[in-house]
Order: sequence, then structure tokens, then C-alpha cells
Amino acid sequence: MPTLKASLTGFAIATFLLFHLAAVSPAFAWRDKGHRVVALIAEANFTQETRKRIQEILPAGTTLADAALWPDHEGRSIGDLNPLHYVSIGDNAEGYDQARDCPERDCIVEALKWFLSNLSDRNAPTIIKRMALRYVAHLVGDIHQPLHAGRLEDRGGTLIKVSYRGQTTNLHYFWDTDLVEMEPGTPADLARRLGAAVTEEERLRWQSGGPVQWTDESLMLVRSRAYSVGQSVELSDEYVEMARPVVRTRLVQAGIRLAWLLNSAFR
Repeated sequence: MPTLKASLTGFAIATFLLFHLAAVSPAFAWRDKGHRVVALIAEANFTQETRKRIQEILPAGTTLADAALWPDHEGRSIGDLNPLHYVSIGDNAEGYDQARDCPERDCIVEALKWFLSNLSDRNAPTIIKRMALRYVAHLVGDIHQPLHAGRLEDRGGTLIKVSYRGQTTNLHYFWDTDLVEMEPGTPADLARRLGAAVTEEERLRWQSGGPVQWTDESLMLVRSRAYSVGQSVELSDEYVEMARPVVRTRLVQAGIRLAWLLNSAFR
């Protein structure tokens, strides 16, 4: 498999020639709610310069929340980019290690670093910055979902069948979608509610680290929380009530950190 840089360099121009004028549909699937929430929290914490630069990069009428959905929709048609949404880490590992877990640099950790560097490059063409912005906005959300740092053997929980109150799905989708949908209100309502609850101490503490640290946080949570389903495929109410505050915290952390990254990139 080619390296991340080689793969993306080869696809970047072709991708944008095909898709850069396409807007994400305003009718979004349930799985998109979390990404919209992250982007909306970030938008509420942008500097004026960041707002201006994002407007210059994105097509007219496209919001950051729209852009954050692009990799899961139009971007999915480019198969070589799909591994960039996650990283698999073995059970015996204490944390992410690039040489062991991402030797081709084609996982979420290295992708986020690479797209950030392109976004910060003042000499990069707008067409490349647009792709980079879409992926940064999306991958910061993904990297905070614990099962995006799950096991290789169960494909981040997608091979673990679970059910809750008569609805059958897989563990990954349950965390990606069902737990977010349990939070009342629209994405804008949820973003406002989560953002308003953040203390200044939390904000300052979360504005640190980077892709490796945030992946290790997810790794800890996937082991201590997400995979603690027991022997039954039927999830208990206790499991759900344990998981919901984890999801809320990870959404708001992702939003605060996305704003921090973009404010820094456009400084």
C-alpha cells in the first residue's frame, strides 16, 4: 500500500475536479448528527480571522457543519481514503505507536496531522485547503469517538452485534449514532447545550495535545467503557447510562479542540 502522502497527493486534484463544487445535502442521515454538533461547537469558538478564512475556502453557502460531512458522503467514493477514518490498536498496547499501528501512515492519526499541515500552508491552493478543511473538521470528530481506536479483529466494533430495546445494530454504529440520537434536540440545540456547560478550566485543559494524545484517550475509553458489554448482545440500561455522558464529553471536547486547531492554523 502506498504511503499516506503518496495516496493523497495522487487523489487530491482528481477528487476536487470531480467534487469541489458539490455541496453536501442539507437532509442529513442520523449518523451525521455528531459531526454537525462538533462543527457547531467549534464555530461558536472561532476567531474573526478563522471565520473569514473558512468562508474564503469553502464554496458559497457551505457551513463548516456541511463540510464536516463530506468525507462520509462524497469522500467515501474514494476507497483509498476510507482507512483514514480510524486506527486499530492491539489489546496489549499501552497507546498509539506509528511504526506498529500505522506503518504506511494511512490511519486517522497521521491523516489528521497531514491535513492540518496542508491547511496551515499559506502557499497551498484553495482546492487543496478545501479538502484539508473538510477532513480536519471530520477527523477531529472521528478521533474522539472511542471505537475509532478499536480492535482490528472486530473492525472497531462493527462486527459486534448488539441490540437495545428491540433494535439490533452493531456496537460501532450504536456509539456513532444511537447514543447521539438519544440526546434531545437538533444538532444546533445540542451544540448550544454542551457548549454552555463547558467551564473555562475545561476549555483551557482541552486545548492541548494533538492526534496522538486524543487517540490514546479514545483507546482508554474504548477499553474501559465501549467494550464492556458483557456476554449478552442485549445492552442494558446501565450500559447506556454509562455511555451517554462519555459521548457528550467527547463531542464537546472535539468541538473545542477543532476550534483551537483551526484558530491556530489561520493565525
